[in-house]
Amino acid sequence: MFEYRLRESKRARHVRLRVTPQSGLEVVVPKGYNPARLPAMLEQKQSWIRAALERTEAERMRHEPEAVWKLPDEIKLPALGQVWRVTAKEGGASWATVREIGPGQLLIHGRITDEHASRAALVRWLARQAYAQLAPRLGELSKQLGFAFRHVYIKRQRTRWGSCSHHKAITLNAKLLFLAPELVRYVMIHELCHLVEMNHSQRFWSLVQKNHPDFHIHDRELRKGWGSVPRWAC
Repeated sequence: MFEYRLRESKRARHVRLRVTPQSGLEVVVPKGYNPARLPAMLEQKQSWIRAALERTEAERMRHEPEAVWKLPDEIKLPALGQVWRVTAKEGGASWATVREIGPGQLLIHGRITDEHASRAALVRWLARQAYAQLAPRLGELSKQLGFAFRHVYIKRQRTRWGSCSHHKAITLNAKLLFLAPELVRYVMIHELCHLVEMNHSQRFWSLVQKNHPDFHIHDRELRKGWGSVPRWAC
């Protein structure tokens, strides 16, 4: 289920899991430990491992050296199959705004040389796109699968692609728009299954597999998805 590096240590008394940006998942075992026992142990720890891998990848992306700020020439949204060309126009305002001026055409107007103002404007546009496109898709999928949620929220989370609360509210990350459609569908199904099982038990994963048989493949791909998010949207 998880790719990992196995390291035997004479000083180790117990199996220890470490997740680092450099090595990913590292499993440290005592000398003479039987590796055949690892799959069952990793199965039990999969929720912690998955969360740790996603946190580490998101942190790595945030701490990469900042490039010199430059407005994007185009914005690709694979989840929607869209590519938007960006035109910029300097204005006298102390803020920036983004408008759709035609099919696949965006105009960012105002204080475009200010990184904070420009990024804020682009992020607001991204959130509008996400709510307009992802919320209806989640609704359609919930009807197909027979899972009913009460509310859907769009946020720009740093380390999670989605979440589900005990109040049956589902939150989707606006950055999902930078992922492939099949990964977005997997995230939605994952969160919808939490409406039935608010945990990561074997029952939960069986429910996910029933509704999304390729979840193992897409779960691995999802952990690398943060690399598809452009700097301005981080």
